[in-house]
Amino acid sequence: MVLEYLTFYQGNLETGFDYIYAKKTADHAFYVNAPAALDLDIMDITDENFDFSQKNRLQITIDKNLRPFADVWQNITFQWPSVERQLEALTADWGDDYAKKQPGIVQEWGLTIKMADEDQRTIVGYNDFPDNFSQLVQWLNSYAQGKLR
Repeated sequence: MVLEYLTFYQGNLETGFDYIYAKKTADHAFYVNAPAALDLDIMDITDENFDFSQKNRLQITIDKNLRPFADVWQNITFQWPSVERQLEALTADWGDDYAKKQPGIVQEWGLTIKMADEDQRTIVGYNDFPDNFSQLVQWLNSYAQGKLR
């Protein structure tokens, strides 16, 4: 299976949402980590202009939509096969909906996965999580910390 892209978000209306985007293009792959604290716009990963690479560096600094993300992206071209394997391993048993009513602030999250020649899959949750959810979050955030695996 060939992963085209993934998007992940988590948070709530009170604190904001953290977003992670990862995408494979014809000649490179990139990762963007946009924490809620940066207050960045939600981006459409399917937009062909949402593209980060050294080759595209000038466009990133000029484009008003890309410029805010200029310091939060990484090239993960060489890690992409590992990203595909790890994502598949972590989410293989996941359902599409997780929800649990409880008092207090709602903890919302979502994961969108697009594999080549398949429909996009969207998994969402509200106050409920798959057993290995924290492992997925830790793994996705490890790329932002420079620990590319």
